[in-house]
Amino acid sequence: MNIQSRYKQASKEARWSLWLTLLYVCGWCLCAYLPAGTPGPIGFPLWFELSCIYLPILFIVVAYWVIKIVFQDMDLEYKDTK
Repeated sequence: MNIQSRYKQASKEARWSLWLTLLYVCGWCLCAYLPAGTPGPIGFPLWFELSCIYLPILFIVVAYWVIKIVFQDMDLEYKDTK
């Protein structure tokens, strides 16, 4: 993998990471502030269950699949071919 393609791949991975982070923050805010204060299925307030239990589990699965599909293992050492 040449240096130009490594930069391109690193940039792609950084964009994916940024968008996943922004999506997580938006999802957390929606889950924390939109539901009413009713109890959830496991007894905690619904906002707490959604934002602190279910959303992190969902994003662990999403991050796992993004890492498997988008991210690539590459050598980070620079080898001068001159």
